[in-house]
Amino acid sequence: MGYLRDMRRLVPLLLLLGCARVREGAPPTLDDRTHDVYRVWEDDFALAFAVDGLVAWMEENGRSEEAWDGLRLTNLTPDDVADVTVPGGADLADHVGIANAGPSVFPFDVHAAAVTEPDQIWTDPASFEQYDRTIIEGDANTFAGGESYFRSDNDVLKKGVFGVRIPYQLRKDYKWVPLAEGPAVFVARHWIAVPGCSDNGKNCVHQTFGLDVFVEDGDETLRLLTNWLYVETQADSLLSENARIALIAQGNQDLIEKADEELARRAEE
Repeated sequence: MGYLRDMRRLVPLLLLLGCARVREGAPPTLDDRTHDVYRVWEDDFALAFAVDGLVAWMEENGRSEEAWDGLRLTNLTPDDVADVTVPGGADLADHVGIANAGPSVFPFDVHAAAVTEPDQIWTDPASFEQYDRTIIEGDANTFAGGESYFRSDNDVLKKGVFGVRIPYQLRKDYKWVPLAEGPAVFVARHWIAVPGCSDNGKNCVHQTFGLDVFVEDGDETLRLLTNWLYVETQADSLLSENARIALIAQGNQDLIEKADEELARRAEE
């Protein structure tokens, strides 16, 4: 019954994604700044300049249909990821990059506290069977209060159709970044520290690099998620490149929507 249920879910999706349209390329103001933020992460002065450019783009475009739909990013370069550990065999040319932006109806401080929680399954329960966050440097309370940074190791078990489960270890670090004008924002940078495959070895998350940006917007929060992703699945032969890109974009959208659903549930308790 589980297999049939997965088939009923997957077949319409494949039919839809088989003719997935081409997504627009990100404008230079978005594409260049995402590369900059990833590359200069440990340089607070340069990072503030790069984040300031991203925030300006988000304030103007973060609620647009194009931003929500997803914009293609150019591949990261070796210089961009020089200060993170890249597992062997993860060729940057094999990655697909996309950025999605959209609003959350929840205020900034709620998100700042939520990202410090040790159990992060709530960010998308349909996708994660396990998402355990361990802060290895920094302090959760200080960060939730609007200051400093924290670094975290994350044990993730990703769920897919047909009972596929892929374990991997994710490194994700957060920083508050002051801006030239306006309040500070907080940003996260992540990458896979240890890749993983399903039990049959045919579904693998080889590598993902990404950024999350949270910007206060009145009583709401503007969010930007980027992913440069390299995965292999048994469905690859059935999917066009545009279809694979559509799936990554959908994953980013889910993270924004599911987080708001959980925060809404908590607000009602």
